Amino acid sequence: MSKLYIYGIGGTGARVLRSLTMLLASGVSLGSDIDTVVPVIVDPDTSNGDLTRTVGLMQLYQKIRAQLKFDNRPEKRGYFYTQIDDMGTNFRLHLNNVANMRFGDYIAYNRFTSDGHADPNQALLSLLFSDSNLSCPLDVGFKGNPNMGAIVLNDPMNTEALVSLLQNFQTGDQIFIISSIFGGTGAAGFPLFQKTFREAEALDIPNSSAIANAPIGAVSVLPYFGLKDDKDSQIKMETFISKTKAALKYYIGNLDVDALYYVCDAIKNRYNNVEGATEQRNKAHFVELAAALGIVDFTRSRMEHNRQGTATSFREFAVRQDLNPLTLSDLGASTFSVMGRELMSFYIFSRFFLEHFNETKNYAWAKTSTMKNTSYSDAFFIDLGQFVDAFRSQWLKEMSDNQRSFQPFELYSNEQDIFDTIIGIDPKKTSMMDRIFGKNLKGYPAIDTEISDVSMKRIKGLDAYNFFMTIHETAINNVIKRKYNI
Repeated sequence: MSKLYIYGIGGTGARVLRSLTMLLASGVSLGSDIDTVVPVIVDPDTSNGDLTRTVGLMQLYQKIRAQLKFDNRPEKRGYFYTQIDDMGTNFRLHLNNVANMRFGDYIAYNRFTSDGHADPNQALLSLLFSDSNLSCPLDVGFKGNPNMGAIVLNDPMNTEALVSLLQNFQTGDQIFIISSIFGGTGAAGFPLFQKTFREAEALDIPNSSAIANAPIGAVSVLPYFGLKDDKDSQIKMETFISKTKAALKYYIGNLDVDALYYVCDAIKNRYNNVEGATEQRNKAHFVELAAALGIVDFTRSRMEHNRQGTATSFREFAVRQDLNPLTLSDLGASTFSVMGRELMSFYIFSRFFLEHFNETKNYAWAKTSTMKNTSYSDAFFIDLGQFVDAFRSQWLKEMSDNQRSFQPFELYSNEQDIFDTIIGIDPKKTSMMDRIFGKNLKGYPAIDTEISDVSMKRIKGLDAYNFFMTIHETAINNVIKRKYNI
């Protein structure tokens, strides 16, 4: 099996990785070739709220995944199947010489003087960079200025940090780059990164040929949100389109990637104009989920790089209907086939765990020899509770509340039957045979009954946590198949 190295650039990169983490937790597969992802976020603003939240989520995923094994499971797939490995980076790419430094100092602007007067070199720099650029502190990012980002990210010391993650790169591994096209960090970083990878043979690193010839995919996120007016902010919404046009023009003839995904949406929401740090913490957006699906599509397509010159495959994302809000039934059939059942399953599991789990302590499966030494207060169950709460109460709710809204589920409905909370997809009517064999139960009792059946006849040789996860996921998927025929 192989690894997928993912470089998430800037705030958009962090937010797309957040959505990808939720997809992987739901059991969405990256295909038969990839069993491990190695994500790293590239952002000089190390206190960025989007970055720290995504890092925390991936760390929580790692803790849960470390307790799970899939070799003895009947399906050899499931929730949290794909490994997430930080390769010792703590999911961050360290950029050199940006802490406590202003951009003007970084480029040694004041060095270019003669007898106290600006020399021609300083005059040229003054043409290229404004006073606000020169005074900008780098540890809060590039504030929407790709001209600054191109300088910092192209520093040879930062190039070394960029490729250091690939020390264990092997033939068969793949690379994916996430960036926005209308800001500063992503628009500057994407073309520089892919160029560095394609020219890896000029660098003194192991397996440089494998890196240079690896399949490389990328998603370029076009404008999909706006910012509120703020005269004191250097980030101006009115520049988003002009930056996008300039970047797209540059990309023509200057990229060597095998697949390039474009995702955007009409701007329906304006966030607070926050330049960086902890307050930059945008709500999850459907466009970020769509971008994460581009990563899934890339790995499942099993692309190979032809150094002699294979044309880039350009791909866009679309939905079945242009609606607001969107539901699962509004997605295209191919999109639903990738994540529809998985999101439904993990959503039902999240609510079952948060709302019903503590009521199952005296059930037969909970008293088996496998579970007898297990406490519901174990760290594993605490971590799992935190993750499924982040899935439902944060990620899904934020997408539901955002514009454009994605509302696949009635997240807090008091419906007695949880299977009636999936918007736009109604459970089929109970058949006579289901009634005869007791399969017409509603809500959590339907899952409890299925768990009892599964736990008695299918699961052998699993420890407590794998036993727990397997019987619950299998039971929920069985009930979903019976109720929705999917």
